[in-house]
Amino acid sequence: MTEPIVFLQGRNLTLRPMESSDYTDESLRWLNDPAVNVYSQRRPFPYTRESMPLYQKNLEAAGNGYQLAIVETGTGVHVGNIALVNIQSIHRCAEIAILVGGTGAQGRGIGREAIYLVTRHAFAFHNLHKVFAGTFNPAFVACVEGLGWKKEGVFRERIWSDGSYHDQIWLGVLREEFRRQPEYEEV
Repeated sequence: MTEPIVFLQGRNLTLRPMESSDYTDESLRWLNDPAVNVYSQRRPFPYTRESMPLYQKNLEAAGNGYQLAIVETGTGVHVGNIALVNIQSIHRCAEIAILVGGTGAQGRGIGREAIYLVTRHAFAFHNLHKVFAGTFNPAFVACVEGLGWKKEGVFRERIWSDGSYHDQIWLGVLREEFRRQPEYEEV
């Protein structure tokens, strides 16, 4: 048995490069499940097994981001994906995008630990000054605010979802605001 690939290790999660074995019927279900994607900005677009790896391929081709599989360390189960995208080396900033879709995975702090690990990596290894994200998901706002991110602005009625427009909230954290959180560090 081969050792699993580890890119970032937390207390409960392993973040690793996406593998062809990650493009399963289960992950295809997440990408097309309206309940999982209720706050996703990609939700109007259907995914097929053939289209699943295109996001990663496009990031690699553009050379300004990457996507990682979120894997529960104890079980080895792939429960979501997180990406650091739109990496701007001149401005030293980047955006985080995340999907936690595994059965029973939402609401357990998986997203918070994954965001913490990627943010820590962005500051330590990419030498970024700022990490940010835009959302209309109240749970995401609470999650990143719990990590010390600050609300920076609102794009009024920017997102069309479920028959109405929603404000998109922009949040970010600066390098000097980032605080280590031992509860997410590998033991």
